[in-house]
Amino acid sequence: MAPSFNDENSLFNFVVKEGNGVKGLVDLGLTEVPDRYIQPPHHRINKKQAAGSHENLIIDLSEFDGPNHEQVVKAIAHASETLGFFQVVNHGVPLELLESLKVVAHQFFGQPVEKKAVYLKGVSPTPLVQYGTSFVPENEKAWEWRDFVTMIYTNDAEAREFWPNDCK
Repeated sequence: MAPSFNDENSLFNFVVKEGNGVKGLVDLGLTEVPDRYIQPPHHRINKKQAAGSHENLIIDLSEFDGPNHEQVVKAIAHASETLGFFQVVNHGVPLELLESLKVVAHQFFGQPVEKKAVYLKGVSPTPLVQYGTSFVPENEKAWEWRDFVTMIYTNDAEAREFWPNDCK
């Protein structure tokens, strides 16, 4: 049976401070999304407005540097504001690279918590790699249902030195 996080401090400690993240909640077998992750109604996407916006789900980035730049920017803004997501095509990133990124992400997030927690925001040995959940959970009314690792690329030497081995 999955534990219940009745008080906000125990949830914060488990998810944020200990680095278990959303994956840790899912791995526990949680059957209900904790209230801390539920957006207040006035911050949610308007479903009626979003229903007619499906034509803007796919954004062609080949137009970004051309005469249709403003249209692309408006399409991105519109999809973000009404749907909260979109797909980009013709971005120039090779499919092989995207597939290898998925493999590396699964490797990183599949590690034991102790290995990922080394890179937690605020304790990471390098500012180039940050692991966390939500953006600033201490200040957010509703947390984001996600975990992330951010790796800033400056050059190959620093990437080899500072990035987690599972992400190289």
